[in-house]
Amino acid sequence: MATTTIGAPGVTFPDATVQATSGATGVPVLNAYTNPGTWTKPATVKAIKVTVIAGGGTGGGFAPTNGGTASGGGGGGGAAVRVYPAASLPGNQPYTVGAAAASSSFGVAPASVISATAGSAGGNGQPAGSGAGGAGGAGSNGNLNVSGFPGNAGAFNSIPTSVLSTSGQGGGTLYGAGGPSVCSQLSAGSAGNLYGGGGSGAVASGNFGNPALSGGAGAAGIVIVEEFY
Repeated sequence: MATTTIGAPGVTFPDATVQATSGATGVPVLNAYTNPGTWTKPATVKAIKVTVIAGGGTGGGFAPTNGGTASGGGGGGGAAVRVYPAASLPGNQPYTVGAAAASSSFGVAPASVISATAGSAGGNGQPAGSGAGGAGGAGSNGNLNVSGFPGNAGAFNSIPTSVLSTSGQGGGTLYGAGGPSVCSQLSAGSAGNLYGGGGSGAVASGNFGNPALSGGAGAAGIVIVEEFY
């Protein structure tokens, strides 16, 4: 009866075929990039999975005002995910990583590029009103394209001695939550959370809106490259 043997020149199977080298390890290598650069293609890589997430939008602020305002939250950054067989990538690939309110991308144009757009800024509620939330960003050319959540609108209250006004929460994204809304007589917005969350809006209830205040900053995006061998 034929058997499987191990030895030179390798593993010999009952049908006389020989395997001289090992197969895939099944253990991926994950690279997370928060600054732009170039991904170097390893000679032995079989495929890669790339995720790009754009930056979140800035929450709405306001100029000096004697009225109140409840500004809207910024939108969350879009995302795209794509699997590339190694043979489809001729060599090293550039990538960009979006800071707040900026897009992210991976690959060389035209066919191999995936990208994601940033969330839009939230609006301010001047004069004496509620600002709209910013739209979420969008992914493109991925096997999976994900839109960021829009920011919420602010909720303005004109009576400062009663219920306080509340700013709009920032929109979330594939990995990051939006900045939490602010309920206060007078406050700047909260920053979005990594990666790609939108910032929340600033708020001034009733007649407390004297100084100019900024909305929360959107969180930066990220590019993730998983290598499979």
